[in-house]
Amino acid sequence: MKLVAILVACLVAGASALHVKTLPCKGDVVSAAEIIFLDITPCTAEPCPLARGSTIEFTLSFQTGAAPASIAAMTTHLYGIIAGLKVPFPGFNQTDTCKGSGLTCPLAANTVYNFALPIYIDPKVTIDIQCVVEIRIVDNATGKDVLCNELQVRVVG
Repeated sequence: MKLVAILVACLVAGASALHVKTLPCKGDVVSAAEIIFLDITPCTAEPCPLARGSTIEFTLSFQTGAAPASIAAMTTHLYGIIAGLKVPFPGFNQTDTCKGSGLTCPLAANTVYNFALPIYIDPKVTIDIQCVVEIRIVDNATGKDVLCNELQVRVVG
């Protein structure tokens, strides 16, 4: 009976997450890693509704390429892009990618990694709006992108 309860709990928890469609960032962006999938919790349909005053979680799986040999420290940047204007995402303050995300740094070449990125949706964002979110992770040593992808979301009340 306990096994059934655990399975049901896992199915319910998994039902509120969704693999979302991402695209590489626009421009001449060369990334050292490639996204395998990005889940947003809670989300059941795209574009994912992000409720003001709540914390959502991006769960990201990615694979590093053959070079560089290792990445010791990274910084995560999160931007909202509205009408071509890129601004820091309100309420996002977790910039050290290696701390509190489930990653163990340094990263090695040709390896799959998973990490969680909790994002607080600031209630000061007072309008309901659909926008592009850019997730950019930068290698602190080189300043080059580890990965950069964009996705569509809706900020809702």
